[in-house]
Amino acid sequence: MSDLRIHTKFNSHYQVFDASGKLPFSLVFGLCRRSPADTDPRPVLLDIAGSILDVPYALAHGLLTIHEYNPKNAEQSIAVDLSCLKEITAAEGKYLSLPSPVNRTKLWRDAFTEYHSPIDVNSPLTSVLEEGKRYRIKMTGTDLGIRRWAYSSRQEFADDDHPSTHDSKAVRIVLTTISLCKSSPSPNPTITDTDLEPSRDTALEISVTNTGPASVTVQTRGKQRFLVPWGPFQPEPDADDDSRVRVIASESGTASLQVINSATGDVVRGNEDRGKCWLTDSHIDSRPKLENLVVLRPGDPLVRQFDIRALLDGLTDRKYFIRLRLRGYRWWDSEIGEEDCEDGRVPERLGNGLVPPLMLESHDEVR
Repeated sequence: MSDLRIHTKFNSHYQVFDASGKLPFSLVFGLCRRSPADTDPRPVLLDIAGSILDVPYALAHGLLTIHEYNPKNAEQSIAVDLSCLKEITAAEGKYLSLPSPVNRTKLWRDAFTEYHSPIDVNSPLTSVLEEGKRYRIKMTGTDLGIRRWAYSSRQEFADDDHPSTHDSKAVRIVLTTISLCKSSPSPNPTITDTDLEPSRDTALEISVTNTGPASVTVQTRGKQRFLVPWGPFQPEPDADDDSRVRVIASESGTASLQVINSATGDVVRGNEDRGKCWLTDSHIDSRPKLENLVVLRPGDPLVRQFDIRALLDGLTDRKYFIRLRLRGYRWWDSEIGEEDCEDGRVPERLGNGLVPPLMLESHDEVR
């Protein structure tokens, strides 16, 4: 084959560029060889220096561009001046190997090789983006900018290797755009002590204490809106923004509990994947309901008791222990009450999802 075609998709690892550096920012690329003409069984080794996978260089030299846009009018787009990045040079010595599609047993969509290209908050890009505005990053053409590649099982090029004589213009990309918002989301607002202990033979008691200086409101059920890490196509598998009931809900279920086999360490209950659909109905009111909010006040323990008979039902006669599964909560750094809500729901002005989750965890184990 005289050229190389690579199906490429990219996304932002998080939806914000956090100027504080608390959330590391990167573009995550997914690359896959899926051309019918690609019949070579050998892996392809790519020298990614100076390509779009070398994101700081790609922005500085026009392979990638940034455009400010108005979410209410997608047709309005203003190119951002990136001339301040012109001194950035290619990051030499970075390579990526892509397996052959020959004899591949899984679907091509499941065969992408991921590559993360980080952007340092100390780079000149930080001074280019303006607080509160939204941006798109996109390619200026179909060339990935890869100037050296070879069919090879090696993980890097040798010093005496020469640039490829193949047509690099044929390296293709399936283009996507991504939205960025220069922001400084707050860190987890407080350290929260969570205790788990038996209260009766078939009941557990959980106690959550806010050890911080101020009250925090958390959402206990319904769709959780907070920042989660993304891959090229969708949130990563362990993203925890699902709608399952959290353990501190007023009528708590056991979705946040795990039953562990003491001898093997295997999770026998509470590790089920209920599946996720990232498509949402635009007519559904996604604003959190007031009835699903709980306020954690400083030094005031929140205690919940719940029955675990259904969780233990059907287990064989062995030794087990129960622990709390790490779950994320949407949170607000204030007390939200009825006077703050509209139609019994948190208004959009308070419902921005561009914040990291509050994570409640406990190291207690009930045996």
